[in-house]
Amino acid sequence: MHIFITFETSNIGSMYGVAKIWTLLLLLFCADIVSAQNEMINEPTLLLRKRFLYGFHLNSSSLGGINFKYQWQKTANIKNGIDFDLDRIRHPKEIRVYGLTESSRQYTPGRINMAFFFRSGYGQTLFITNRDYKNAVSIHYNYAAGATFAFLKPIYVDVFKRSSDPFGQNFIATEKYDPDNKPIAPQAIYGNAGFTNGFGEIKTHVGGYFKNSVVFEWGNYSDFFQLIEAGFCVDVFPNKLPLMAESYAINKNLFFTLFLGYSIGQNK
Repeated sequence: MHIFITFETSNIGSMYGVAKIWTLLLLLFCADIVSAQNEMINEPTLLLRKRFLYGFHLNSSSLGGINFKYQWQKTANIKNGIDFDLDRIRHPKEIRVYGLTESSRQYTPGRINMAFFFRSGYGQTLFITNRDYKNAVSIHYNYAAGATFAFLKPIYVDVFKRSSDPFGQNFIATEKYDPDNKPIAPQAIYGNAGFTNGFGEIKTHVGGYFKNSVVFEWGNYSDFFQLIEAGFCVDVFPNKLPLMAESYAINKNLFFTLFLGYSIGQNK
């Protein structure tokens, strides 16, 4: 498994929940390595020059995302590699509320675009310690940099409409949400429309990123392993990303996130 850090009050509850989840994972991790036997890993490791890692992570902006890494040996203690991340990124002013009183569906006032970041870059892993025993934990330092592609999908909402015919039936219509240019009375919003609405209008913004992390790796065999990674990522774009309507919040072009992730990997 592989956090726009923001200290908004509205995010404290969700961050507390994330902390509880990762406390449980860390306890399970400790129980796993303590229960392992204190035996040498005897499989040959000199021929294992490539690494494949698959995982997911939580970040301080949203639930997080998924990641993939491919690495190859440079020296005895350094591996070069390419990184791919896909993250859901939120503006710190995004707060979900319920629509009409009789509706159980939610929407986010002021949010005009949903953002997904796809990162592709090059990095290095420095092996600070190695795991020669089955219950050992090795420590690594990671850094990577590359391109960030921000995909912005417009937001659509379902709106309650009254029939112009006195004897007609009221109905629900799907409309693009843009409170600055086409205001919709909040009491008329039923909730978010289907997720696929707006797919044909996705816009891409290209920027760059830098990522830094510390890794704790363990495993009973030299060719298969698990790891926990903790660090930060900075994404920068030439222009501000229009995530929120200007009347609701100030948009920005720099995003700082903390992340905590879990991955499984294989040496080949």
